[in-house]
Amino acid sequence: MTLLERNLQALYRRHPALRALRIEAAEQDSGLKIETSASGQPTLLAEGGYVHSRYDPQREALRLVEAEVQPGASAALFLGLGLGYLPEAFAALHPGRPMAIVEPDLMLFRQALACRDLSALAASAHVRWFIAEEPEAVIMGLDELPLSRLAVLRLRPLCQRQPAYYRKLELLVRSLLDRKEINLNTLRRFGRLWVRNLLDNLEEFLRAPGVSLLEGAFDGLPALVLAAGPSLENVLERLGELRRRLLLVAVDTAFAPCLRSGVEPDFLVTVDPQYWNSRHLDRAPIRKAILICEPSVHPWIFRRLEAERPALYFVSSFFPIGGLLESITGLRGRVGAGGSVATTAWDLARILGAKPLYMAGLDLGFPGRRTHCRGEFFEELRHARSVRFLPAELAGFRALTEAGSFPVRSAAGGLVLSDRRMVLYRWWFENQLQQHGAEAATRSLSAEGAAVAGMPYLPLESLLELPPVRPDLEERLEEARRRGRRRSLPEKESEKAWAALAELAEELRRLGALARQAVRLCEQGRGADGPVRASALRSLEEVDRRILSFSSRQVAAFLFQPLIRKILDGAAQGGQEAGLELSGELYGELASSCAFQADLIGRALRRRRI
Repeated sequence: MTLLERNLQALYRRHPALRALRIEAAEQDSGLKIETSASGQPTLLAEGGYVHSRYDPQREALRLVEAEVQPGASAALFLGLGLGYLPEAFAALHPGRPMAIVEPDLMLFRQALACRDLSALAASAHVRWFIAEEPEAVIMGLDELPLSRLAVLRLRPLCQRQPAYYRKLELLVRSLLDRKEINLNTLRRFGRLWVRNLLDNLEEFLRAPGVSLLEGAFDGLPALVLAAGPSLENVLERLGELRRRLLLVAVDTAFAPCLRSGVEPDFLVTVDPQYWNSRHLDRAPIRKAILICEPSVHPWIFRRLEAERPALYFVSSFFPIGGLLESITGLRGRVGAGGSVATTAWDLARILGAKPLYMAGLDLGFPGRRTHCRGEFFEELRHARSVRFLPAELAGFRALTEAGSFPVRSAAGGLVLSDRRMVLYRWWFENQLQQHGAEAATRSLSAEGAAVAGMPYLPLESLLELPPVRPDLEERLEEARRRGRRRSLPEKESEKAWAALAELAEELRRLGALARQAVRLCEQGRGADGPVRASALRSLEEVDRRILSFSSRQVAAFLFQPLIRKILDGAAQGGQEAGLELSGELYGELASSCAFQADLIGRALRRRRI
């Protein structure tokens, strides 16, 4: 059996999907050459330059991994396989750590398998292979790895052979890591607010229907999604004409400016849990618009709408308690969440079946050095708070500079300021557009906004040539309003949901008591001599077994994901003493989370009895 056959046998046994690449049939690349190094191991030349050492490539790989990979690395990403020396060195120095290997060149990959025994690497359960895949597909696979302390190792001679591919991949990797970091920071900042709001909104959440009822309801009709970027102003003056031709889906920040232009959108989407975000609907009566909410929006939205009672639909909750309730009452419907309400509004329009889709006000940047369209709540608030030494202009300047803005390519081919957060939203749209293909074909009406791959610019005048469809739209909208005003849950399901919450609260209290016991055991073990510490560790193992038997542990753990990441990062860097300290912190947060959520559920149950 040749080296190639042995390696492919191991590879296909572990990763059968790679058979479709027909690696064994790949032709040899004339720009690649295998030589024997001074140590007797094969080395690789690419376009006349050495990819590995011509003296001892194995020893060189070990030195590189030792120098570039920190001891606590959570995973490794290899940009280019070469002849496999770097991944082998990482596996030797960091056994059991997951790694991902990206090699876009199928011919190079075949040559590597033909000249070295890589069967151990090919058969490893800790390796993910991305062979001849586009950068977007690689990113989707990387999302499942522990990325808290990702080590990225590059074979620069190979990266220079395909610079556009690797530049795009590295940009997407940075965006992915930024998104993970932002998500953790958002959870750290708003986690408790999300839970509090959800439990305050329970009555509405249990009674109102979900967006799953609207799936495909507007199949084949065009839709315009209205975000609140500065370029929305270009659309508002023609919104009345556009309403005749398109379904209008507005984010909460754009709703009031639309009303001031004399047009009420058909759908209003709001997902943010903060009080100040709910103020976007000040002096913005909802007469006919259908309200689409995430269950953790600020309760003030529902209190102020008690008189209007608009048609209301919920999307599925992003959080464990909501998931528990939906397992009883039925899923409300998953809608995409890319960190911005505009991402949710776009995905809602797609789920409604609308085709094609158009975006207005999605600038993903700061055209004209402005953050929002005129008339948007925060824009108005900035003027209301303007004083001599802090005028609205200075507040706007600070918003731009403190965001760390930088120029990116605009849809019209020029430059526009953007920031890291906007780049993440852009990446989300690009990923979704590629994933859903023709069914999500979208055009942007913002020439001065950031360019989004797969969302080309279309002049506003082109939409005015569309045929009127408002009579058909109104017929379907009236049916959606009728179903959205029907607020009732069968009594049997309602009682079952409240009983499940009462059971959850009791289980959280028991889980909290166990966590407090574990905190005391960690304190006993820290700084103690061998027998005392060993006894504490044995007791901790028993407590852990009991904790793992609780189904409520996922609900409790939701609020301290940032701490879990800290522990995963620190576990590899400290000894037993540091481990006990981190464990004590973890159990303390678990106890705090259990007490917080059990108390909120108890309040919700008391309100219902009252």
